[in-house]
Amino acid sequence: MLNSNYLLVLFAFPFLATLIVSMVRGRGQAVTWVSIALALGYFIVVLLGLTVTELRYEATWFLPLGLKYGLYLDSYAYYLILLSSFLTLLALFYSRGVVEKKITAYHALFHALQATVVACLLCDDLVFFYVFWEAMLIPMYFIIGVWGGQRRLYATMKFFLYTFAGSLFMLLGLIAVYIYYYKATGVWTASFQTLMEYFQTNPMPVTVQSWIFLTFVLSFAIKVPLFPFHTWLPDAHVEAPTAGSVILAGILLKMGTYGLMRFAVPLFPEAAQAFAGPLCFLSVVGIILGALVAWQQTDIKKLIAYSSVSHLGFVTLGIFMMTETGWNGAYLQMINHGISTGALFLLVGFLYDQRHTRDISAYGGLAKILPMFTLILVVMTLSSVALPGTNGFVGEFLILLGSFQSNTASWIWVVLASVGVILGVIYMLHMIQKLCYGKPSKPEVETMTDLTWKEWVLYSPLVALVFFMGIYPIWFLGPIQEKTAGIFATIAPFLAK
Repeated sequence: MLNSNYLLVLFAFPFLATLIVSMVRGRGQAVTWVSIALALGYFIVVLLGLTVTELRYEATWFLPLGLKYGLYLDSYAYYLILLSSFLTLLALFYSRGVVEKKITAYHALFHALQATVVACLLCDDLVFFYVFWEAMLIPMYFIIGVWGGQRRLYATMKFFLYTFAGSLFMLLGLIAVYIYYYKATGVWTASFQTLMEYFQTNPMPVTVQSWIFLTFVLSFAIKVPLFPFHTWLPDAHVEAPTAGSVILAGILLKMGTYGLMRFAVPLFPEAAQAFAGPLCFLSVVGIILGALVAWQQTDIKKLIAYSSVSHLGFVTLGIFMMTETGWNGAYLQMINHGISTGALFLLVGFLYDQRHTRDISAYGGLAKILPMFTLILVVMTLSSVALPGTNGFVGEFLILLGSFQSNTASWIWVVLASVGVILGVIYMLHMIQKLCYGKPSKPEVETMTDLTWKEWVLYSPLVALVFFMGIYPIWFLGPIQEKTAGIFATIAPFLAK
């Protein structure tokens, strides 16, 4: 039986891994294998917590201001930590032999990024959550800025300014909650558990809730990103190295939707219900606009980046429709998107490493030249467009089903969102047709080599997860449903008003 010490290990391991990798001396291969071994070790540590339902650890940090080291693990945090450890392991394994400069710094930054992500997911104290939320920006800033493409400095500055500016709004909201609780009780605290227990019996006035809710939503919406705050994402994806794109799409974007489900809606349920209509509208605009813009792209990476805007619009729609079924689908779709989109970015990296171009028109005829690559690409594409039997179908279906059950916002948004499903099929199959069929656009395409053992190691577990989650989703949904039911039992009295 695991206890609170497991939480400390889960929290501290990535920080220690960062330190160890930074201290490794020797040739690049030595650093790479040490880094991969540490990532594998952490993934195994995370797997040990599969049966954990809830763990809590708390230690006083600065008593006069009520600040505590509060760590809390439940199914919402656990599966994102599991996804983070899994994708980080794959990203570092992919980087073997691909990254040639500043190898030690590269691997140390990926471990540092995982450390801040895990810390953010585990934090139960809002102050420390904010600290690690901001700290997440630093490793990704350098990963894109040092190992990115030709316009990497522009992309990093845009990424940093957008997300940092959004974080400042959350800081204002956090300070407002902190002071409000002190004025009401005479006690300083930033403990999420304590605040939730107090606001259940002493809810904030709706007007106050609304202003504070908007500060949190703005910060999380930029990270998702929700339309119209999405413009930083395509530039960041296009310029990021392949492994950076995998973590950005697979994990960092999910921190925004996690923040909405963990903090924003449970703390301010009446405000969430009041703003549900406009937020559902923005979600649907993101779904359709993201799909239409993706359809017009000639750069594969940019196409996948805009598809993320569309897919995560479904997640936010499921959240703001305020039903248990929609929330279960939204959370599951967060995991699904990390798997399918992470795999698609790895597949784009495979093409780019051989041809040094992401232009769709520079390929063609890959089905005959790279049959195994084409097979994996088609599987991941079908997952992305939510084909029944794949992981993407379960999450999207639950979101749409839960949205139809909603009394919070109009069913019209669900109908319009369904158009996004059709558009997703169109632009993804259009990409497959251009890349894999017809004649090769250039002679160099015919010299490309198919998957090696390295690629099979990367793609096989991702393909297995696509079908496992599509055929047997209850393995993931069981713990998620239990957590969602607990949240809705808490906020239901406020939603009924």
